[in-house]
Amino acid sequence: MRIYKIVAASLVALVVSAGATAAQEEFPEMKLKYAHFVASNNALALFDKRWVELVEEGSGGKIDIEIFWAGSMGGPTEIPDLVGSGAVELGSTALGYFPSEFPLTGVVGNMLRTFDTPADAHEGSMAIFALPESQEELKRANLQIINTTTANPYNLTCTKPIRTMADLKGTRIRANGKYPPLFFSMLGANPQTIAFSEMYQALEKGIIDCAWMSHDVAISSRLHEVARYAIDLNLGSVPLTQLLVNRELFDGLPENVRQLMKSAAEQASAEEVEYLAKIFKSTIKEDMPTHKMEYVHFDDIDAFLKVEPNMPQIWEKDMVEVGLAKPAQEIGEILTSYREKLVK
Repeated sequence: MRIYKIVAASLVALVVSAGATAAQEEFPEMKLKYAHFVASNNALALFDKRWVELVEEGSGGKIDIEIFWAGSMGGPTEIPDLVGSGAVELGSTALGYFPSEFPLTGVVGNMLRTFDTPADAHEGSMAIFALPESQEELKRANLQIINTTTANPYNLTCTKPIRTMADLKGTRIRANGKYPPLFFSMLGANPQTIAFSEMYQALEKGIIDCAWMSHDVAISSRLHEVARYAIDLNLGSVPLTQLLVNRELFDGLPENVRQLMKSAAEQASAEEVEYLAKIFKSTIKEDMPTHKMEYVHFDDIDAFLKVEPNMPQIWEKDMVEVGLAKPAQEIGEILTSYREKLVK
């Protein structure tokens, strides 16, 4: 279903204008391969699909992008190398999975309790990606970031109710990367490294008690079938997956193609923000009752606030220790400015 119907009138006007301009421009015939690590029906795929639609339509069909879903072209940890080497031209994965290779650009997906809204998550992460030091990091991998998808605030989807800090203690929570496990361990939980594709079975078999993600993504991933408790504790919105393009290819494209890809990203992101606001409400009011999920209120918020770690501050100190003090300070200032909107 074409999700762009939700876009505001101003964006519709932008599309019409861009379409009229595109019709007068000459776009080259191109066939591009796009590797994605989630299935096409997953919530994480919606606005990457929308970006492809916009590019194909804006080029008058001259640019044809074939998406290879669910890791069929390569898993999440393989996609940066696939794109950087030119095996595929485009790919979507989370750079937060690579704290050593992408310590600067990968930070955005690792910062719990930092971004209040999807709009903040997108705006803040794109500002970080645009910094000169971030661009140098991406250039070394022959990558360019065109866009980032975002999510509604992350929560916990669990096989048991979590209402207090005592309930949280020892709870096995799926949290990959470097900083999410640290965050949960500092709260007394027991973080576990589980692949995205293995979360369902891990919950079903009792290997983990909770998954850390937005409730709408949890439902689209069918986690409600094995985890009936949705905890309302707001752990912050997260920039999810980064849309990567081979940098050498991108730099060599005609200017109108580069601009089309960028404007399509801006529009897809604006539509995503509107969509997520609607989904946030409908997930709680409609989807959870339909799937017999219990929406559990976390009662112990005062105790939580007393012990929750300041993740941007921790990350910045780590970067200073590895010789990245200057970019860490710049990025830390961006992260802190957004965290102050959420943690008051």
